[in-house]
Formats: sequence, C-alpha cells, structure tokens
Amino acid sequence: MQDANYGVCWLKSKAAGWNGDPSKLGVYGSSAGGHVAELLAMRPRDARYNAIRLPEAPNLDATVAYVATRSPISDPYACYQQAEKMKRERMIKNNTTYFVPWETIYEGNPQQILERREAVTLTPLLIMQGALDDNVLPAVQEKFAATYRAAGGDCQLHVFEGCEHEWIAKPGPQTDRAHEMVKAFIARSLKAGSRAV
Repeated sequence: MQDANYGVCWLKSKAAGWNGDPSKLGVYGSSAGGHVAELLAMRPRDARYNAIRLPEAPNLDATVAYVATRSPISDPYACYQQAEKMKRERMIKNNTTYFVPWETIYEGNPQQILERREAVTLTPLLIMQGALDDNVLPAVQEKFAATYRAAGGDCQLHVFEGCEHEWIAKPGPQTDRAHEMVKAFIARSLKAGSRAV
C-alpha cells in the first residue's frame, strides 16, 4: 500500500511536466491489484499508507479520480474462505503470507471497512467480474457493489458471462468489450469526480 500510494503521489508530482492534469489520475487493478486499488482510493490520506513521503511534494496525497478493476479482491476474507472450500493450498498460503499479522485481512478489507462505516473516499468505481470466477465469487462482488452504493458511492458492476478469473488476459470479444468499457468509464468519471463521506 505504501508503494502504491507513493507511486500515485510521484505521478501527480510529475504530471504537469508531462502536460498532464494530476486531478485526472486514476488507477486500474486486477485481482489482488484490484484490492490494492480499492484500498488506495478509499484511504488516500491514511497515515500508514502515506508513510513514504515525497520530499519535493510532502503535501500531496494519493487521491485519484476513478478506479477501474477486474475481479478485485473486495472481500479478502471471503476469498480466503473460498480458497479453503476449494482446497487451493497455494491460495491459502498466499493469503497467510500476505496478511501478516492475520488481523489485517479484516482491517484492510474493503467490504468490512464499509460495513464498519469508516470514513472513506468514495471514488467512482468500475468492477468487471467473470461469471464463472471461482476465486472471487460474483455474489461477493455483488454484495460489495451494493454496500458501496449504499454508502453513497458510484459503483458500476458488470458481470461477463462465460468468463473465469483471469479472462481479460485472453484476446477475444469479451476482452475487447472490457477495454471499451474501461475507456467509457474513465471518460464519464473524469466529469463526475469523487465524493468524501
């Protein structure tokens, strides 16, 4: 999270030199990267995530204009439970290696953050989910999207029929559709902005 936060701040600090607008910067993340993207957007000013400061721009934060995701781990604990159910030892090990101490699987859990009604930034969010994904279940994603909307956020969830967890890495009509969806989402989000609650 610190690396991602630093990366966003660094890009924002360089944007003007590249004829860019730092207020229009967004992030995209897939699977575990989607988890990082959601946390980054929801907690752009978190002191733990902001621990690595840019000496030349110490007042920058990691606020982004939008987040686009593919099969994000919006509820890491539910994903872990699914790995146990499916007896996927590698995924179980990945979780127990990543979430140290183990309590961080709850603390850094976007679904549970919303359920705890923490103060977060509700950045416009796109979730593209494979209907056949058995790592991140569509029902878990539907619950997260509904919770995000109930908190006042703009969350678009699109389920792609016949697609598994990493479907977007394969060329084809569904991947082409996803690319166009991301472009349209970014264009719309840049007009709307984000809302803090």
